[in-house]
Formats: sequence, structure tokens, C-alpha cells
Amino acid sequence: MTAKSTISRRQFLSVLLTAIPGASIAHGVTMEPERLRISRNTLKIAGPAMRFVHFSDLHFRGETVLTRKVADEIHRFRPHFACFTGDLIDNADQKEGAFAFIRSLNCPVYGVPGNHDYRSGVPFEEFATAFSSTGGGWLENENLLVPGTGLEVVGLSINGDQTINPPLSEKRILLTHFPQAVDKIGDATFAAILAGHSHGGQVRLPFYGSLYLPPGVGRYDLGSFQTPAGPLHVTAGIGTSALPVRFCCPPELSLYQS
Repeated sequence: MTAKSTISRRQFLSVLLTAIPGASIAHGVTMEPERLRISRNTLKIAGPAMRFVHFSDLHFRGETVLTRKVADEIHRFRPHFACFTGDLIDNADQKEGAFAFIRSLNCPVYGVPGNHDYRSGVPFEEFATAFSSTGGGWLENENLLVPGTGLEVVGLSINGDQTINPPLSEKRILLTHFPQAVDKIGDATFAAILAGHSHGGQVRLPFYGSLYLPPGVGRYDLGSFQTPAGPLHVTAGIGTSALPVRFCCPPELSLYQS
């Protein structure tokens, strides 16, 4: 993938209002933000078959058609566990509903913080309680073994030291909010690296791609990339940020099977 320049958030809003007329804007505001896309991926890893889901950037603002779709699909897949890569909430008044959503998924959920989770001001002890109650965990530069699988889930926080802890297993996956963190983790390697944060740009133009990407994304805007640390998948996420708009970039839930 060749590098291309991105624009500022103000320029993004300006281009959005001038470049996508009429019906396209209506589609981007009223339909595409609730059209959940399922991506299916193969996890190349030895041992018993396993199945898990990855989602990110929920930006929970109450139960919606979309959050019900996400929960219903996860229930239908019956995964061994779920991975969440940050930005659960924007504000403290959203925490109870968001934690209830995580507990409703009926599987262990392993999560890492995103920049909006930090800004929410909610103590991470509360996140840890909610995620641990599912049988999973809240991983701030921590790693846990998934019971019965031999798989190690490694989580990076976005603040402070981002060193990778010594391995607990030869089978490892990495959860990180910022995709560009993959360039700063030394010699560690993983069967899969899962990230969010970019939202895929939310608005993507044919033959161009994303109009705006936040810091911490780099060239890893959306989709799958081969990196020295292992295969990286950057999801489009579930919710929206800045504006409740998506265009050529629907919400995404990823299913992994080995």
C-alpha cells in the first residue's frame, strides 16, 4: 500500500459537506452507520479449533439497532471468547449501559483501553470489574491465557510503557487500540494483531480511500496488513466519532476461526 497524505479534521468536515451530495449524505447518515458487515478470517495456529470475534470503537450511546445486531451476531457465532480493542465509551454517564452490553455477550471478553476510555474519566478498575465478570479481562499491558485453549491474549495500553511481557504460550494474539503500535513492539511476534481506532476513516471515497485518519494509525487505515510482528487486522469499528456518518465504510464485526 502506498502512502498518501491525510487531511485535518476540519478539512474532513468541509470535504464531507461539499463532496458527497444529497442522497449519498442521507445514506451515510441514516443507513450505513447501522449496516453491520461481518468479516471472516482464518487464524493460522496449531491445536484444537477455536472461534472468537473482534470488535472495537463501540462509543456506546445507549442501545440501538446496531448494538442489538452486534450482540445477536456474537450470540449466533457462539465464540469461545471476544476481543475488544478500545473506545467503549465517551462519557461517564454511558458506563453502566456499556458494561451491561459487554456482560450480555455471553462469552469471555478481553479488552484494552482506547483514548476515549481515558478521556471518560471512569476509573479503569470499573472496566476491569465488568470485563472480568465475563470470564475475560481488562488488559493494560497485561497478558492472560484463555482457559482451555492454550492461547495467550496480550493487551497494550495507550499510555506509558508499552513493552511486551514475557510469553506465557507459543500461541499469542495482541490487542492494541492504536494500529501504529505494531511498529514499536520490538521483536515479539503474534499469530494475529487486532487493532481499531481508525474507524476506517468513516468516510471513504472510491479510488482514494479515507478522507481523515486520527493520529496513531499511520499506513494501517483499514483491513489486513503483513508486519514483522505478524498479521495485523484493523477493523472499521462499530460506532462513530466526530460525526455519526459512514460512507463506503460500514461498521464491522470480525470472526476468527482456526
